[in-house]
Amino acid sequence: MTTSRATTEAKTSAAAGCGFREIRGLVTELGRRLDAHQRSRIAELDLTPTQAKALEELGEPKTARELAAVLCCEPPNVTYVISKLEKQGMVVRRPHPADGRAKQLVLTEAGRELRLDLLRRMGTASPLDHLSHDERSALRDELLRALGRIDD
Repeated sequence: MTTSRATTEAKTSAAAGCGFREIRGLVTELGRRLDAHQRSRIAELDLTPTQAKALEELGEPKTARELAAVLCCEPPNVTYVISKLEKQGMVVRRPHPADGRAKQLVLTEAGRELRLDLLRRMGTASPLDHLSHDERSALRDELLRALGRIDD
């Protein structure tokens, strides 16, 4: 192999590796900033991250099993989280309209207000605020493409 070819291959290899490392680092940093933002907003409302996620997901009634699937945890963990929210007056358990054996988790009026407050706070002073709506949409699409969730 000639020196110029070796130099070219080394530059190409370094550029490809550096690009990958840089992207990985940027995605990691953005994830950390988004996580820190989310945790600070959740803490303002004296919620745990799991309680906050449950509130977010209960925009529509769900069974404990459905909520557990969304939260990627076991139903007994959801029962614990929901029991705490229930004691705070945020959630009630109601009979499922189509399955007499199941209960639906439904936000109370106070729970709906807290959910809206949480969503509002999460969208305020976000690390993505400086991006326009179109830029956020484009970023979302590129991330979905990178994850293989949408085709080119």
